[in-house]
Amino acid sequence: MRNTMIKNQKSKIKNPSGFTLVEIGVAMSMLAVAMILVLQISFWSLRERARTAAHHVAIEQAANLLEAARAVPWESLTPEWAEAQRIPEDLNAVLIDGKLSVQVVPVEAVPLIKRVTVEVRWMLAEGVVSRPVRLVEFISARSTAKGDDQ
Repeated sequence: MRNTMIKNQKSKIKNPSGFTLVEIGVAMSMLAVAMILVLQISFWSLRERARTAAHHVAIEQAANLLEAARAVPWESLTPEWAEAQRIPEDLNAVLIDGKLSVQVVPVEAVPLIKRVTVEVRWMLAEGVVSRPVRLVEFISARSTAKGDDQ
């Protein structure tokens, strides 16, 4: 009986339960790598979200300017009107170093149509120039037929 007790005690000493320092070190390093990957993905996601938001703001600004061009009387839709257009101050936070280019050019082949081109450029947070947003619209003179003025 005593002989089996000594064997049981020795087997408990030889096979201790629990984790060794090497196992804990490996687990900690795996956890650290996983946390670094999660942080990198989170940072990339935030950067992409900011890029997408800026792109949507630029598209909306260009569309708003084309809408404003449609509302301007035909005679007032000139290159001078185009040069007077600016990006609103409240968009400077989203469109870093934003630049707006508006052109009004008469179409030579069709005398009562003007081509309006709106281009928005800005810098990304990394200091890289973004792809510009360019929208083009052809606006014709608005007139009524002689018999429709009644």
